[in-house]
Amino acid sequence: MATVVSQASRDRGTGGYPRARPMTDALTPAQSLDYLRTLSADILDAAVLGPDGSLLAGPPELAEPARALLAAAPEADDIEVSTAQGSVFAARSDAHAVVVVCGRFALPALVRFDLRMVLGDLAGVGTHAA
Repeated sequence: MATVVSQASRDRGTGGYPRARPMTDALTPAQSLDYLRTLSADILDAAVLGPDGSLLAGPPELAEPARALLAAAPEADDIEVSTAQGSVFAARSDAHAVVVVCGRFALPALVRFDLRMVLGDLAGVGTHAA
């Protein structure tokens, strides 16, 4: 005897939820920015760029400064620039670059870790720490 709707569906032989394509674990660029903002209240602004420097998510006015920051250190996987007003962090992979602008109380190691995790989530490799 079925006790929940999913069991009743299975018992009827209807399978489950049909999908044209299997779901992926990858976040979209917009979802990745939303996720970053849930991780830190210190993030003031953020952007995701594609491998060609195109803006995939985030405010258009952040795109050019983000490209300039990444171009200033072309071999670096992680970048951090700090001023008295706050910090800018960037991390990149072969497929994406994520740049965040933070207030002055952001914890650098934590922000860099979060950026690495989000890059993994964008790629769908499920890099969440235990």
